Amino acid sequence: MIRWQHLLNKLTTDDPLLQEKLSLWRANPHKTPLALIQGFCFISANSATLDYFGTEYDAFVNATPYDFSPRIQSSGRNSVEFAREMILEAVSGINVEFSWLHLNQQGNELPTRVNLYRCYLQQQPVVLVELQALNRRTQVRPAIADGFAHIPKEILSTTLEESAEAVYITDTSNRVLAVNKAMCRICGYSAEQLINKNPEFLEANPTNARAENECQLALKQRGFWQGETQKQRSDGSTFPAWQSSRRIETDGIQYHVNIFSDISTKKLLETQLTTRAMYDTLTGLPNRFHLKQILNGALDKLKDDPLALGALMFLDLNGFKNINDSFGHSMGDRVLQLVAARLEAGCIEKADIARMGGDEFTLVLQDCNCKEEIQLFAEQILSLFDSPFEIEGQKFFLGTSIGIALFPTHSDQAGQLISLADTAMYCAKKNQPHLVFYDKSMSQAAELKLKLINNLRHAHSLKQFKLAYQAIVDLHTNEPIGAEALLRWQKSPTEHYEAAEFVPLLEETGLIVSIGQWALEQACKQASVWRAQYQPDFKISVNVSPLQLEHVDFVGQVVSALEMVALPAEALILEITESALLRQPELARHTLERIKALGVGIAIDDFGTGLSSLSRLGTLPIDSVKIDAEFALRLNDASGQKLCHAIVQLAQALDIHFVAEGIETQQQKDIITHMGRGFAQGFLFGYPSSVEQFTQAYLAEKCIA
Repeated sequence: MIRWQHLLNKLTTDDPLLQEKLSLWRANPHKTPLALIQGFCFISANSATLDYFGTEYDAFVNATPYDFSPRIQSSGRNSVEFAREMILEAVSGINVEFSWLHLNQQGNELPTRVNLYRCYLQQQPVVLVELQALNRRTQVRPAIADGFAHIPKEILSTTLEESAEAVYITDTSNRVLAVNKAMCRICGYSAEQLINKNPEFLEANPTNARAENECQLALKQRGFWQGETQKQRSDGSTFPAWQSSRRIETDGIQYHVNIFSDISTKKLLETQLTTRAMYDTLTGLPNRFHLKQILNGALDKLKDDPLALGALMFLDLNGFKNINDSFGHSMGDRVLQLVAARLEAGCIEKADIARMGGDEFTLVLQDCNCKEEIQLFAEQILSLFDSPFEIEGQKFFLGTSIGIALFPTHSDQAGQLISLADTAMYCAKKNQPHLVFYDKSMSQAAELKLKLINNLRHAHSLKQFKLAYQAIVDLHTNEPIGAEALLRWQKSPTEHYEAAEFVPLLEETGLIVSIGQWALEQACKQASVWRAQYQPDFKISVNVSPLQLEHVDFVGQVVSALEMVALPAEALILEITESALLRQPELARHTLERIKALGVGIAIDDFGTGLSSLSRLGTLPIDSVKIDAEFALRLNDASGQKLCHAIVQLAQALDIHFVAEGIETQQQKDIITHMGRGFAQGFLFGYPSSVEQFTQAYLAEKCIA
C-alpha cells in the first residue's frame, strides 16, 4: 500500500480518544477499513478498505465517497449533498457517525456505519474515515412461550379488532361472519355490507376468483392456505394483497380465519429495486447488467439467422472530465442526463441504449444489412455532439469516441463483445474522427500495453530508470544556467524508451508518484554536486506530473528532497503542465503557493498547447513559461513568429522569464533572441546526455556549441 503506514504515522490530533484509536490502527494498519479524505476526495486508503469496495488503489484514490454510492440514499437524501455535508461537519472538528449505503465495484449494496474524524497531515486538515459493515442477517433467538394462553379473551378480541391487517371470519359455506375495522377501512365497505355476504365480490378479477376457490379447497384439504391475491375496493380500484387463511374448529363448529394486508407499497418497492438492478438511476437507461441481457437476446436471434449482422457501439465522452473538475459532479450529472436524452432521441427504434457507468454509453444495433450501414449510423451519432449542451446559460462542448465490435463477426459472447468494443473505443480516442471498428491488431496492442505496464512495475526495483540532462542556456550569453532532468527507461542494453512512451502509463497506473519522487531526489542530488564543484548558481528543472501535484504529501516530498542534499530552494525549478492546473484548479493553486513560499521556482511547461487562460495565468505564482517546441518549428513563417512573439510579450508583461524549447537551428535561435531576453534549450545546444557527458560538455569545459 503506497505510503499508508507512513501517512498514518504522520496524522496528528488533539482528541485523546482519537489518539488511542490511532495507536491501535498504527499497530494493525490494515485490519480496520480506513481511508483519508482531503477536500471531498479520497487521497489514500488501506488494503482493508480496497477489499471492502472490491477495487484497486489507483481507481480509489481521487474518487469521492459518492462515486461508491447510489445517487439517492435509503433516507431519501441525495448522496452528493449528504456526503459533502458530513465531510464539512467533520472538518469543523465534530466527530461524525452515520449510516451510509455504499456500492462496491460490482454494484452490490454495502450498508455501512461510517465514522469521520478530523486530523492534521502536514498541518493541513484531513478527514480520517472508519468503515464498519452493518450485518443484516437475523440472529437466532431462544424460543419462548408466546403467552397468549394467559391473556383474557376480551383483550384478544380488542387486539384483533384494532389490528392494522384486515381480518374476516367465514363459515364452511364461505359466508362472512365477522370483520374488523381494518377490513372496512382497506376495502371501503361497512361491516353491514360485508356480514353474511360471500367475499368473492372482493376479488378483482376471474383469475383471483379461481384463487379464492383454490383457497377454499386448500382449507378443506390441509386447513391452511396463503398466497398473493388481487383485491377490489368499493370504488372499483384494485390493490395487491397477501392473504393467509386457516381453518379452526371449536365446539364442533368449523371457522375460516382470513387475514390479508395491502402490499401495494411493498410491490412498488420491489419494482423500484428491480429497476435499480436493471436501470441506471441517473439517466434511466439500462445499466451494464441489463446490457448483457439485451446482447444475449440479440445473439440468440443469430441462431435462427446465421447471416444476420449486429453491432455493439461503445461510446466515451471527450472532455467530460473537465466539466466535473471545473463545475462539480452535480453539474456533470446534469450533462450526462442531457447526453442520454439526446442519444435516445437520435436512436429511437434503431438501437438499444445503455449506460455503462461514468461517461460511457453503449448502443446495440440488430438486423443490420452491412458494415457500411453501421458506419453511417455511427457517423450520425457523432453528429449529435456537434451542438453544445446548455444548462442555465452555460454551454458545454463535448465530443465522443466510438468503438464498434460486430457480432457474430468478432464474437458471439456478450462479455467479450463489450471488451472488444471497449478496446476499439480506446483506439478511437487517439484517432480522428474518433470512430474505429475493432480488429485483432488492437487486442495485440492492448496485450503489448499490459506487458509494458507489468514491466514498468518492476523497472524501479531493477534500477532501470535513469535521468538524462539537457542544458538550458541564456540566449544572449550562450552560457548554461541550468539543466532539465529527463526521465529515461533503459529496460535492457538494447531496449530504450523515451519519456513520452512510458510516462503516460506511469500516470495511468499511479506509479508516477513514487517514480517522480525518485527523479526529484536524484536531480536535486546531482544539482548539489554541480553547484559545489563547478557552478554555484546552477539550477535544475524537474517535470512534475498532475498526480504528484495533487498528492497530499507533495510539498513535504519537495522539502525532503532539498534537505536531503542541502540544496537551496532557489536552485530547483518545478515544471507544471497547463493540464495539471485544470484538473483541480484551487488545489493546484494552493499547492503552488506553498511551493513558491519555499523559494522553489515554478515554470509552466509546454505553454501555448493547452487551454491557456490569461486571467488564471496572472494569479498563479509562476516564475517562467516554457514555449512549446511546436512554436520553434513555425519560426520560419510570419504567423509562427507572431505567435511566439506574443507569448514573449505576455511573459514580459507579467514580469516572468521565458524558455524557448526545441531550438534546433541557428536561424531559430537568432529569431527568438531578437524578441527579448530569455532562455532556450534544444538540439542546437546539445542533446539530453548522461551526468558524465553533461559535466564534460557544459561545466568542466564551459563550452557551448
